[in-house]
Amino acid sequence: MRPTCLLALFACAASLIAADKPAAKGDAKPAAKAEVKAVPRTELKVLIAPGASLKFDFPELTVDRYGAMAACHLTLPADYDAKRKYPLVVWLGGGEGGNTPNKSFLPEGDFIIVGLPYPKGANNPSQANMVGDYAKVWTYHRFMLDEIAQLIPNIDKSHSIIAGFSNGGHAIDGMLRLNGKPKLTDYFGTFIFADGGGTVYSSKGNLPNLKDKFAYACWGGEKGSNKPNTSQLPKALKAKGATVVGSEMAGVGHSFGESEKPKVAEWLEKVALATPTKK
Repeated sequence: MRPTCLLALFACAASLIAADKPAAKGDAKPAAKAEVKAVPRTELKVLIAPGASLKFDFPELTVDRYGAMAACHLTLPADYDAKRKYPLVVWLGGGEGGNTPNKSFLPEGDFIIVGLPYPKGANNPSQANMVGDYAKVWTYHRFMLDEIAQLIPNIDKSHSIIAGFSNGGHAIDGMLRLNGKPKLTDYFGTFIFADGGGTVYSSKGNLPNLKDKFAYACWGGEKGSNKPNTSQLPKALKAKGATVVGSEMAGVGHSFGESEKPKVAEWLEKVALATPTKK
């Protein structure tokens, strides 16, 4: 073998060993990943099709609680038709939240589903892992909802649903009680609280008029659940005119129990979604 070939072979082996070797203390940190560029929302229009999954980027908004660019993921019904109206189903996750849709509690049917994140910094001052600045959360979510409606204008708001677990339930409760317009009730007809809401920091202020609105509040019956708080919501919601279900999830702690989801789906189908669409 030629000397030049041997030198090339040794160099290659050395580079492979170096690549597998753990970085020593004091070594330079690996280069950060390139920042993902936002996809202009104007480009999403050509992607609208039955069953399509769309990612809405919002570089003009505050980053989410993970420090990532504000974004939401949305899925259209398999038989989507721009001439028909569809309920929008918004999911607000627990903990730090997320932007992934959730349809596990929905009945069979056609829905536009989306997951909305929480903005960084909208925390409860006394408990950093909780959402608390509901005005900031609502401004964040409202911007996203309005942008979605610009692209997908055939949303049936009277049958639209906003649902959340834990921090998601707190956020719905807190946003419902905000003064000013537009209100959460201008965008949704049904509100689902899964072991969230009813706390001293989410129930500040008065609930709005909820006549012709629907609400389902469920809470775990076991230790660790939000039962002392969420169980107070049905009475308060009903007092404002909503058609309400309050349900204790047997054998469940702080969770949206799998056994409860079929009950929510049946209630949605037979009650909340059975009312005529408002024009």
